[in-house]
Parts: sequence; C-alpha cells; structure tokens
Amino acid sequence: MNRRIVKDEQAVSPVIAVILMVAITVVLAAVLYVWASSFLAGTNKQAPIGAMAPSAAGDDWRVEIIKMTPSVSVNSVEWFLKDTSGNTAQSGFVSDVYGYYVGADSDGDGAGDMCIVFSDNDFDGKLTPGDKFDASSDCLGFSLNGYAFSLKFNPTGDQIYEVNF
Repeated sequence: MNRRIVKDEQAVSPVIAVILMVAITVVLAAVLYVWASSFLAGTNKQAPIGAMAPSAAGDDWRVEIIKMTPSVSVNSVEWFLKDTSGNTAQSGFVSDVYGYYVGADSDGDGAGDMCIVFSDNDFDGKLTPGDKFDASSDCLGFSLNGYAFSLKFNPTGDQIYEVNF
C-alpha cells in the first residue's frame, strides 16, 4: 500500500466564509448589547421610598435621611421649602446645594444665597441614610417654623417625603 500526501492549498468555500463572518458579527453584536444594557440597568425610573427626621438647633433646622430605598443620584432629586400656605418659597436640585456651606454665593452676585445645604455622609453622590440637609433661618431671612421641606424624584415627579418644621 502506497501512501501519498496530497497538498491541497484551497481555502474554505466562499459560502462557508460568509456564514462564519455573519455568525461572528451576530455574536459580537450580542455581546455589545449585553455590555451596553448593563449601564442602563443602573438607572432607576421608580421613585424611592424615603423617611426623614427633622431636628432644630435654635432657628436652624436639620433634616436627616433615615431611609432611602433605593438610593438615588443627587442629580435626580429636587428639594422644596414650602411656606405655611403650601407655596414654594425656595427650591432646587440637590446637586445644586451639594457640599455648599451656609451662605455660599452660588450665582456670583456677592451675596450669600445657599441657605439649604446638602451634606453627603458617605460621599457617594446619592441620597442615602445618614445624609443631611441643613436650613439656615439667618441666611433665609425668615423663621422656618411652620414651613415644610420636601423631596421630589424628578424623573417621575413623585414626592419622596415631606417634613414640617
């Protein structure tokens, strides 16, 4: 018996090559889709459930977050200071008062105007238990007695919580 080695330098057929390229493209697209959707999974579109506890120090008030499930970004929550009639006296996004000190000049006019200050206890950029809002009566120019402080989840418009001073 005589064995003979045949050198065949022919590549795969064009049909098989096209099928392989399409299969690789589909697998790559599926991997990219799963990877990209993991970024979107972190965005929360339901309002969190929250609880806050107010405390007074003279005419100044502190509102501490006791519960926030799930925690949400400071960019997605709006705060409101409402007068005794329920009208909004001041409002803004939590990100606007993040880390400001009382009386900070946010608009550059030379007058202190940041009378509501958010202190992020764990520096994670989210509203979580232990974080605090401070309200200064001296900065506001009026007593906070009878006023209400509330938080609203901006993507849905749902109120998270409201406390009365």
